[in-house]
Amino acid sequence: MTLHTPPQDDLSFLRSLAERGRDAPLTAGPYLVAGGSWFAAASLLQWSVLREAVGLSVAQASLAWLVAAIGCAIHIGTLIRRDRAAVETSNNRAINSVWTGVGLSIFAFWIGTAVMAYRQQDMFVMNTISLMVISVYGVAWLVAAAITRTGWMSFTAFSAFATVPVIALFVGTGHEYLIYAIALGLTAVVPGVRLVRAAKHAST
Repeated sequence: MTLHTPPQDDLSFLRSLAERGRDAPLTAGPYLVAGGSWFAAASLLQWSVLREAVGLSVAQASLAWLVAAIGCAIHIGTLIRRDRAAVETSNNRAINSVWTGVGLSIFAFWIGTAVMAYRQQDMFVMNTISLMVISVYGVAWLVAAAITRTGWMSFTAFSAFATVPVIALFVGTGHEYLIYAIALGLTAVVPGVRLVRAAKHAST
């Protein structure tokens, strides 16, 4: 004899699965903290050197960006290996894909800008990288807000967009590095920590 589950029970079960997937904690937090922290530190060092608060040359301080890129790559690689076996919900899969696209876009833009600067012998164009980074962070948070229907993510997105012209206003003064570091902290590190805490809270 075959037992048939009533259709309303099937719908209730599927609805509960969807709600659990929607409410599952996001896993992008550690990656945001990693990316934001490394480059915010490099930007703060650059600003400190320009303000003559650190006994390094500008050329030496510029190496901090390379160190940050290598450190960030190793850090994120470690996180990927740690999370490789984890099961992703549909929301996490979508949002993580967006942030992966953001990371690849930043890397591609950095390479392209470096090639342009070398060919034109004008390093000033490298200043556009910070504008691009904060812009695509805003896009990522806007998408995440739409998927999760979370208000603070929308606020973070529009804060990022509003910061872009502020950074541009200070380019060439040296203070753009301080503003960029603060922007990374507010659009990557702080939200990343918030997501990490939410994930820990959900697992307890």
